[in-house]
Amino acid sequence: MLRRAARALALVVLAPLCGLLLTGCFTAPPQIIQLSPVNGSTGVAADAAVRVVFDHPVRRDTVESRLRVGPDIPGCDLQHAFHPAPGADCTVTWSRDSTSFTLQHPHAPFAPNTKYNFALSPGVTDVDGVVNSLDHSWAITSGPPPVVNSITPSNGSTGFAADLPLVVAFSNAMNAETATAITLTPSVPGTRVVRNTRDHGRFVVLPGRLLDSGATYTLTVGTGATDEHGQHLVQEVTSTFQTGGLGTQGHAIVLGRRSGEPATDVFLTALGAQSQGEPAAAALVLSAPRCIAPPCAGAVVTGGAPLVAYLQAAVSPDGRWVAVVVQDLRTPSAPSSVVLLALPSLVERSIAVAGYDVSWSPDASRLAYGAPDGVHVQTVATGRDMVLPPGDPLAAPAAWSGDGHVLALPVQKPSTGFAHVDLAAPDLLARYPVPGLTGSVSNPALSPDGSLLAVRRDGGPDVDGTWTLRLVGGDATPRRLGSDLTPVAFVDGGTLLAAERPPDGDPGLVRVSVNSGDRERLANQPLASDLSSAVVAASGRQVAYLLPDAHGVRQALIENVDGSNPALLTTFDAGSVEAIAVSFAG
Repeated sequence: MLRRAARALALVVLAPLCGLLLTGCFTAPPQIIQLSPVNGSTGVAADAAVRVVFDHPVRRDTVESRLRVGPDIPGCDLQHAFHPAPGADCTVTWSRDSTSFTLQHPHAPFAPNTKYNFALSPGVTDVDGVVNSLDHSWAITSGPPPVVNSITPSNGSTGFAADLPLVVAFSNAMNAETATAITLTPSVPGTRVVRNTRDHGRFVVLPGRLLDSGATYTLTVGTGATDEHGQHLVQEVTSTFQTGGLGTQGHAIVLGRRSGEPATDVFLTALGAQSQGEPAAAALVLSAPRCIAPPCAGAVVTGGAPLVAYLQAAVSPDGRWVAVVVQDLRTPSAPSSVVLLALPSLVERSIAVAGYDVSWSPDASRLAYGAPDGVHVQTVATGRDMVLPPGDPLAAPAAWSGDGHVLALPVQKPSTGFAHVDLAAPDLLARYPVPGLTGSVSNPALSPDGSLLAVRRDGGPDVDGTWTLRLVGGDATPRRLGSDLTPVAFVDGGTLLAAERPPDGDPGLVRVSVNSGDRERLANQPLASDLSSAVVAASGRQVAYLLPDAHGVRQALIENVDGSNPALLTTFDAGSVEAIAVSFAG
């Protein structure tokens, strides 16, 4: 009894002293108090770190010689992991106080669907020499490998739209390098494979050019596809499909140029991405031929330079044609010409050997353009080409009314440069000046039913600004909407989208009521220098314009006319091309 009392007194006296010592006076063997992942875990990520925590410090060497795992982790030697060479695929790191260690193996992932048994043999010793004589063991099971959930178009599909992006959807979030494991055969120059920034299990394949209509392609996902935890696709997956025509979704045309050059590339784009977090599909439909073996055209064109430039491009509202104004750089004094490209075949058809300023009728049946002998309107299906009555030449593309019965012609007198607007009724082969408008008149816009005309007038403080004129019904007296406005297009019969350039304040796009004059600014705006690039869709619901991105590359953007849902139409890389013009179908 006296011995027990003496031992108790010694513990009471020594306890505070042990608490002051660095090593402590541990009398119990070290125990594992925490495992991560916990014993019995399933679906463990392939690169998950394994962490073991003891209740007090241990001698590291007694752990290093006793830790084992079965089966072996591919590419990971546990004994070497405690003293890894630089760049080792797996390493073990200790906490400073030697109470825990962590096995990290990001480049030596677990095999999929595998149960790993970890064990610490008896003999783990704490810093005071107290030995744990128990065998500690625990098990974790790794998760499954990634699989391809779907490919769009699916294997065996026919009639897939030639302008749509291809989509690969995985079961797991995949690393960015998986893009290199996705290939299209036959290859299409300029094709990009992009991982969705919001859904890392989704990749889109954006062909650099329109796919050939009626052709057979194969999309392959190789075993190099790897998820974000290092698991590889177990087997290759393919989808073979056949293309059809263009998709029924809306389109826009973007002109692109390289630094120091005129426009040399024409892109057909979808009106936004299929899913948030990925770019819209922008396929090259026309690229200028270049001087391969200089000198070209009597040294007029240098080596590598384009032989032609594209001054304008407009896609028809039905998506069947692209009208392109082409300037031959080999003969700089020659007039520009107008050609049609059939979509998606890209078969070329000449419209005019001398022509410019093209615009489509809303029903896509007719194309208006300027030529040396006057303003032409061609019926595309039949090739019937008629010339409107004589007048001054076009200074910009004609504006069509929504019903296609009226044309507003922005024209300019060659001798004086004086700008004015004529009206034309192509069905009647009639042309006449707009009544009641004096001064310089430009930028015409017609309401959908052709009853209302908006123009920009310049000629002094009493004239400057946007004016409206009722052409059918009501008071025909011109009415000024605002001295700081320039028309862009009608959104509907009573609302005009205009560029606002106040004398004091920031320029921007506004919706203007033609009745009250009330204005509302769009939430998102192009730069002041890009206001003139704004165009409105035939539906009146969307507006597109140019805007430099964070790298200073000018891109084409689209948004609803209320300023909502802005989205990029192009995502050109720095040093490649930049957008210089955008237009909607029609």
